Amino acid sequence: MFARLNEFLIFVMLVFTLLSGLSCSLISKTEKPKKYTINYPRELDEVNTLIDERKTADARMRIDDYVNKAENIHWYGHAYFLKAFIFEMDENYPEAIKYYRSSIDHSADYNSQVEAKALYNISFVYERVRNMEKLLTSLLDIMKRREYLDVLTGQVETPARLAAVYAYMGKTKEAYIFHREAARNFKQIVRNARFRSPKSEISKSLYYLGLAVYDKDSESFESLSKKVGPGQKYLLGSAEASKSLWSQKAANQLTKNYNKLWSMVTDYEAKGFDKDPRAKRKRTHMRQLEMASDIYDYMHRLKAEEFPMSQVNPRSKRVIDQSNKWIRIIEDFAN
Repeated sequence: MFARLNEFLIFVMLVFTLLSGLSCSLISKTEKPKKYTINYPRELDEVNTLIDERKTADARMRIDDYVNKAENIHWYGHAYFLKAFIFEMDENYPEAIKYYRSSIDHSADYNSQVEAKALYNISFVYERVRNMEKLLTSLLDIMKRREYLDVLTGQVETPARLAAVYAYMGKTKEAYIFHREAARNFKQIVRNARFRSPKSEISKSLYYLGLAVYDKDSESFESLSKKVGPGQKYLLGSAEASKSLWSQKAANQLTKNYNKLWSMVTDYEAKGFDKDPRAKRKRTHMRQLEMASDIYDYMHRLKAEEFPMSQVNPRSKRVIDQSNKWIRIIEDFAN
């Protein structure tokens, strides 16, 4: 087997594995935008009940009626946040952006917590509409207001998403800085005995830390394999952490990565040697064995990865079972 990359190179290459939502939206349509508990006046609190009941049209009417009649403009930012949230649920992204921006602008003067939460939600809308410049700006603004978000979102998820955007823009130095911060913060957070967070949120943060998005037209085996290795432990951790959709997406991403790598092995054909077919077959097979050897190393490394999680759930077990299957396939191929 070939020697593994040293630790520094692994982390440098990891920044290229991160990109949240270019070839597809990171948030699937079955996932809801994040709903926050905020102290609303009674009239707006009733809107929350309508939202929970999926009565979005009634909820919008109630908000409009409140804004038209309310004398205390302090609550307008809350009202705009709820209206934007409803439009996001209905996948009306232009209107969601419009009202999140109204909430941000108003809350900047009245309530920094609502401002931070509106910035957080609008950042995912920008991912959906693939406006990377606006996404970068909103994430940088969130970084300045992390104190108003839960520790996992502020200290891990947000810098990991920033690393993804910078990597996409080709700004390797910035991407490396923010990914290193996110990875370090996660390690410190989970070691704190008092740390509590929904398992789905842990899966989401780890998914961002390990996400890999590849250029299907120009990806080489060498480039792809260097990206897979350092990101896989975070994807496995995401699959391990919960039974959420983020966990499912992480497990699917791992499977996709290795399926693509193996297809590159089986499809490889040495160039040249047109006048010597036997030499061509020999060179092809030698290179295939080298590529398979790299995958073999990654598979064993994946099985050895450990994360500070509790019981293994079916999704992470499926990943390990698949890695065992790939190991047997590679061994048969080598033989």
